[in-house]
Amino acid sequence: MSTDIRSTPEQTTANDPLLSPEDVSIMLGGVPVRTLKRWRTERTGPVAMHLGRRVVSRRSAVEMWLEQKDREAAAWMAS
Repeated sequence: MSTDIRSTPEQTTANDPLLSPEDVSIMLGGVPVRTLKRWRTERTGPVAMHLGRRVVSRRSAVEMWLEQKDREAAAWMAS
């Protein structure tokens, strides 16, 4: 017997909300929204996507980006 464990869109959104640039700014301790826009252009910041005219990021993408930055900082400090 097979069990389908795929998430529905509602479950995915509830567990991994979409954040506006302002929300991401707050989550990152006040990084200016303008800086987030520059990072999107340079592809150096958290992954973001366009939904119509809105720019949004998944909370998990921002968290993964922060974890990557933590690892990079730890590696730099260890060298």
